[in-house]
Amino acid sequence: MTTAATSGQTIYFPNRLFDQDAKWDKFTSDWYGGQLKALQEPSLLSLSKDKTTQSYRFLWLRTFHHPVSVRIDIHADGTALLTTKIASGAGGYAPGHLITNTSKPLTKTETQVFLNKVDKEKFWMQPVKPKGPLGEDGSEWIIEGVKDGKYHLASRWTPSNGPIYDLGFDLAFRLAGLTIPKSEMY
Repeated sequence: MTTAATSGQTIYFPNRLFDQDAKWDKFTSDWYGGQLKALQEPSLLSLSKDKTTQSYRFLWLRTFHHPVSVRIDIHADGTALLTTKIASGAGGYAPGHLITNTSKPLTKTETQVFLNKVDKEKFWMQPVKPKGPLGEDGSEWIIEGVKDGKYHLASRWTPSNGPIYDLGFDLAFRLAGLTIPKSEMY
């Protein structure tokens, strides 16, 4: 796995993860990475170097609404820590600055229910981005995972169902308890 960044810059994604065309790959990496930086989120790619780390993150980038990140860090005892962050900007534009940063512990049962969903939805076998058209206004639903020294990401454009939608919805609404107006759900 190769990565690139200027000196001192956080590396969030492997090179050519999103596209074989270097220009489009850099565009997507810079967009997603800029949002994660504004949310003060760690690089899961870097965390994958520790084979004992298991973590999953939902990054929700809605064109006209606040960027959202929900991360679950699994502990060795089967419990987890759930961290929810929201930035002041818009997911399709400038991310703004961190305005919400909350964490809460999850029980072994809550954690296992989520991990069972990861398995059921076959997250580790999902393509990074399926072929097909993208839209101009909508949202990116991005799920990243780290387990046993492996890193994976799957992104979908404005999904209304499917594995990535189900995992993102589970993290944001069942576990984090976000309340989002219906008009901002896309």
